[in-house]
Amino acid sequence: MSDKKIMKIYMGLCSAVALIYGLWMSVFMRWDQFPYIIPTEEDLLLPSADFVAKFDGMLHEPLYANAAIYWIWVIFSTVLLFSYAFFIKKILFAEKISKGTTAFCMANLIAGFAFITWYGFLSFPEQFGNILTDVTASMLGLRYPWYFRIWGILASLSIFTNTLYMYRKNNYKGKAGVIVTSIGCASIFVTINVPSAGLDLVMTARCLSHWATALIFAFLGAAGVIIFLFHKSKQKEKKYIFATVFFVAVLVLMLILLVTVGKSAFIENLPMWVAYALLFIINFTSLLDKKDNAVKETSPSQV
Repeated sequence: MSDKKIMKIYMGLCSAVALIYGLWMSVFMRWDQFPYIIPTEEDLLLPSADFVAKFDGMLHEPLYANAAIYWIWVIFSTVLLFSYAFFIKKILFAEKISKGTTAFCMANLIAGFAFITWYGFLSFPEQFGNILTDVTASMLGLRYPWYFRIWGILASLSIFTNTLYMYRKNNYKGKAGVIVTSIGCASIFVTINVPSAGLDLVMTARCLSHWATALIFAFLGAAGVIIFLFHKSKQKEKKYIFATVFFVAVLVLMLILLVTVGKSAFIENLPMWVAYALLFIINFTSLLDKKDNAVKETSPSQV
C-alpha cells in the first residue's frame, strides 16, 4: 500500500472521529440536563461524609448556560479535532521535519506538561479530602470546567503530535500505533465535556461516556508510546529496553495505587509525566539515539 493511500486512511479516520464528536455535541450534549447544586455556607460546615453524599457529582456551575458560548465551543473543538488529520499529513508524511514543526511539537509538549501539573494541584473544598489522594482531574472539572477543557485539549494535542513526531523522527512504520493514538487522543474530547457525574449517576449515558472515553484516552494514549518502545526494544537497543520496562512499571504502579490508595489527579498524572519525559528525550535530545544511526530527516516516512 502506498504512502499516499495510507495517509488518506489515517486522515479519513481522524475526520470521521471529529464528525462523530460534532454530531454527539450537537444532538446529545446540547439537550442533556446535568443536575447541579451550589453549596451554601451551611453546607460547607457539614461533616465530610455528609458533604460528599450531598454534592458528589453535582458541585459545579451550570454547564453551557449560554447558548452562544456552547456553540462557539462546539465549533472550536470540532474544528480542532479535524485538524488532527492535518497534523498527520504535516508531521508523519512530511518530506522532512522542519524547524517550525520541531518548535511547535516541543512548545505544546512543554505547555501540556506544565498545565496538567498546575491543574492537578488546584484547590478544592476540603470536604473532599486530601488533594494528593482524593481529588481527581475530573472532580476538579466540576469546579473549574474551562480549565478542565484546556487540560484535555493540551494533553491530547501534546501526546498526539509528539507521538507522530517520534514516529517520523525514527522513520517508524507501524500502523497500529497511529490508529490507537488517533482514537485515544480524540476520546478525551468527550471526557472533558462530561465532568465526574458521581456514583448516583453511574448508569447514565453521560457518566458511562465520561468513564469510557477517559479510559480509552489513558490506555490508547499510552499504547501509542509503548508500541514504539517495544519496537525499538526488539531491535535490542538497551536504552529503549530500559525505557520500556520503566514506563510499563509506572503504569503498573499507577494501577496498584488506584486500587490501594484511590484515584486522584496526582496518581493520574504519574504516567502522563513519564510519557512527557520520554517523548521529550526521544524527540528533542540524542540520549536514546545510536551514535552510528543518525536521523535521516530527508527521507519520507512510511507508516
